[in-house]
Amino acid sequence: MRFRSFDNTAEEETGLPLTPLIDIIFLLLIFYISIGRIQQVESQIALALPTAQSAESPQQSIGDVIINVDTEGTLTVNNQQMSVDVLEDKLKRLAEIFPGQSVIIRSDGEASWNDVSQVLDACSVADIWNIKFAVLPEEE
Repeated sequence: MRFRSFDNTAEEETGLPLTPLIDIIFLLLIFYISIGRIQQVESQIALALPTAQSAESPQQSIGDVIINVDTEGTLTVNNQQMSVDVLEDKLKRLAEIFPGQSVIIRSDGEASWNDVSQVLDACSVADIWNIKFAVLPEEE
């Protein structure tokens, strides 16, 4: 019977495997770029948000729909201006595909309550109940 002899004199390579680390770095990079895009789209529309005493830091997730209402009553979603009817149709389709869809309403402090209530009605018709309002904390 013949046994293989193992050469114990060969040095084993010790080190850190780089391939999984590079994969993780790329995944983190993609995550931060996508979060940055969400915040960039939201901040591209300059609105003077109203203030509130109970304002909290936003808990924004990736799937949130951000609806901007300016002083003239123009509705903007993802840099696209649209009417209330078009918004209602889009929200209905989103609610069918993603039950529990959340919406963030960013309205200018000088915007008419009528315009904001139309957005709320569109959310109600689309059966969206997870609605957040963007406000700033009051300055001391």
